[in-house]
Amino acid sequence: MKKSDTSVATPPATAAPTGDAALVERAQRGDGDAYGQLVVKYQDLVYNAVYRMVGSETDASDIAQEAFVKGWKALGSFEGRAQFGTWIYRIAINCCISDRRGLKRRKATSLNSSAGGGEDEGGMDVADDAPEPAERLVENENVRLVQEAIGELEHEFRTMIVLRDMEGRPYEEIAEVLDVPVGTVRSRLHRARQALKDRLKGKLKEGGR
Repeated sequence: MKKSDTSVATPPATAAPTGDAALVERAQRGDGDAYGQLVVKYQDLVYNAVYRMVGSETDASDIAQEAFVKGWKALGSFEGRAQFGTWIYRIAINCCISDRRGLKRRKATSLNSSAGGGEDEGGMDVADDAPEPAERLVENENVRLVQEAIGELEHEFRTMIVLRDMEGRPYEEIAEVLDVPVGTVRSRLHRARQALKDRLKGKLKEGGR
């Protein structure tokens, strides 16, 4: 008769969970590596949004870093009511609003590309069927005028244009980020678009003219 094997098998090692909720939970226990993974996941999202708000790569980098530092310090208050991405995004937007550089900045922001993407000065790729040189100049000039007009908007209006018209975020998410009712988002966006329209009135050029 064979002797029965009474040894207990050792369960295979499993990797630590890497979903946002698990990473947040680990980070709240002081796991810096877990928070680092969250930073890596959301750093481009935060940086690009901040860049569109402040129009400067240097300031965008500084403010994005500040947002993640504030997020780390405030992580104990994160209760999971919102997604971590929405929560850190809100912190970043608030950093822009409270930062004096953001409040005073009047530089242009990119309408159709992320910062540092290597596009030409107009922020547009030239397709094979590109318009005639004169039309292209007019198009680039119009993009520049729109960029400047956005940069000159009041900060709350600029925020609305960035979040809704440039990043295409849903009204509900914008409301959550800004901690305002959806109705406020809609009315503020309407006023922001009207302010932009007023600034551009009579400035945009038609092709070939």
